[in-house]
Amino acid sequence: MAKGFQFTDEEKTAIKNAVMEAEKKTSGEIVPFFVSSSDDYEESNLRAVITFSLLALGIAATLSFTWNLPFVITPWEVALFAIVLGVIGYLLSKTIDPVRRLFTSREVMQMKVEERAMREFLSDEIFVTENRTGILIMISHFEHMVDVLGDSGINEKVKKEDWVEVVQLVVAGIKAGNPAKGIIDGIQRCGELLVAAGVDKPAGNPNELSDDIRLG
Repeated sequence: MAKGFQFTDEEKTAIKNAVMEAEKKTSGEIVPFFVSSSDDYEESNLRAVITFSLLALGIAATLSFTWNLPFVITPWEVALFAIVLGVIGYLLSKTIDPVRRLFTSREVMQMKVEERAMREFLSDEIFVTENRTGILIMISHFEHMVDVLGDSGINEKVKKEDWVEVVQLVVAGIKAGNPAKGIIDGIQRCGELLVAAGVDKPAGNPNELSDDIRLG
C-alpha cells in the first residue's frame, strides 16, 4: 500500500459492501485493486541524480566565474560536490513522492498504470467468469490515476470512455486524502453504468469473484 497509508478494517468492509450492493442488479463482477505505485520509476530517480549533479556543477562554475568562491577548490572537490548533490537528488526522488513526480511525465505515468492494470487483470484471473463480465478498477496511489478494464462481456456494452466518471470519482477521493471514499463512490457509479448499459443480472447468477478490495 501507499507509504504512510493503510485501509482500516471499517474501510475495507465499506468497500466490500459497496461492491456487493453494486453487483445486486448486474452480472458485472467488480474488482477494486489498490497499489501504492505502478512502477518503481528508477528512470525518474536517475533524472533527479543528473539534474542535481548538473545543478552542482552550475553553481560551482557560476561562483568561480564571478569570483565569489570564498576559497579555492580543486576539480576533485567540484566532482565530489556534484556526486553529493546527485546522491541527495536520488534520495529525495526515491523517498518523496512529489519530488519523484517532478521527474516523471504524465504520459509515462499513464502508460505504467495501464501496463500494471493489464498485468493484474491477467494474473488475478479477472477474466475467469462464465460470461466474461469481470471489471478491474485499478487505483494507483502515487500517480493519482485510475484505470478501468472490462472483460469482453462488458466491453460489448460499455465503452472505455464511459468509465470517465468512475475514474474522476476515485481520483477526487485520492486527492482529497480519502481514497476509500473515492473508491466507494467509483464502485457505486460503476454499478449504475452497468445497469444503464443493460448488463443485467440473470436469475441464479453466482458471485464469481471476491468482493474484497485487493491490495498490491
